[in-house]
Amino acid sequence: MLKITKLVNSTSVERLVKLWAQRYVPDLSTLSSVEGSFTISELVAVASTEGRTKTVAEVLHLIQIQCERAGMKTNALFSYVPNVVNLAEARRLAQFGAKVYQKAMEVYLQQSPSITALAAMQRAVTPNSSEGTINLSSNAFSHWAKKAIELPAIEQLYAALEPSLVELQEQHLISKDPRTIGFINTQFHFTAKLILQKLTLPEQVLVSPYLKFVEEQACIPWTRLCAAAAKHEPGSPTLTVVEQMLPLSHEIAKTVYSQCIKLFPHHQSRRGGLSDLGVTASTIRDLNMFQSYLWLCVLEENMGLIKNELIPLCVMVFPSVDVAWELVRDMTKLLMNEVLAYVEPDFKPLVLPYTQAMEQLFSNLEMKAAELSAGFKKFVADSMESHALGVE
Repeated sequence: MLKITKLVNSTSVERLVKLWAQRYVPDLSTLSSVEGSFTISELVAVASTEGRTKTVAEVLHLIQIQCERAGMKTNALFSYVPNVVNLAEARRLAQFGAKVYQKAMEVYLQQSPSITALAAMQRAVTPNSSEGTINLSSNAFSHWAKKAIELPAIEQLYAALEPSLVELQEQHLISKDPRTIGFINTQFHFTAKLILQKLTLPEQVLVSPYLKFVEEQACIPWTRLCAAAAKHEPGSPTLTVVEQMLPLSHEIAKTVYSQCIKLFPHHQSRRGGLSDLGVTASTIRDLNMFQSYLWLCVLEENMGLIKNELIPLCVMVFPSVDVAWELVRDMTKLLMNEVLAYVEPDFKPLVLPYTQAMEQLFSNLEMKAAELSAGFKKFVADSMESHALGVE
């Protein structure tokens, strides 16, 4: 759910903010090409101020085009659902989504490492190589990426994007239909993918964390997670277990994803099978999203966010791409089991009520979807009637 949250200054909040920032060291699996290599000189050139200026100019040119393309693609994907968005509204949302990406690129332009730093990194990666080639799967590249490619201070990036995110949130509210968050979420995902496909591999490596950050603003409640930490003292059982588990989220997501492939080898959505590259990325993202909502509920000591936000979002998005409710139900059960397997024994009594509640909430999604769908239809009909009568 797209919801802007202010972060207060506290030790507990700062600890989760650091964990949040760790998500944006580039994940090579999200790149358009995960095989291949490029020379260090190419990467240094792209990472320099001149290189970033060129990349930003290219991305800014692409943003409006690709945001509109993503909006139309998303609109077509959701066309089976009446009255969610029309083409005009899709374009309007695309314009405000483009502003978020434009602001992210402004921050990207400001983050060029110094020439001295780039030269030092170049020597560190290939001290004995005359060709200076970087293999994307090498430990040296991973070490380089951690130091050189991670985002600026996460609070700085979020603060820079906040005005654009507020505008987008306002447009979401103007639509008077909560289902549009599913549209925005999917549009961000398509936009990032379309932009990356047009960039060179070195550019993808540098730009992808920024696009990932933007995409996650609509689906993963990281700011609210960090803000909720303020309710707990450092070292408290609740904050401790959340701190322990958040860094494991991606590994847990990948494990559960692999289990789902084995359980549903023939599942086919509109975007392909579970093992298809695009489906892999979106499924792992969704599993991360589910975990973030779980830990937000733990910090808030309330499961209402699952019922009122996550399930309606699932009802909006999953049917649009023909994801079977059986898969979502079993995936959630597998995820909760895997989470509990990683929780230390002393903390299991604290976490278990939340995992059980989440599993229960997702146990009969088909019926919940029908109930929510009926409610949505009435909501949309009432909104349209009010609009026709001039009632705000």
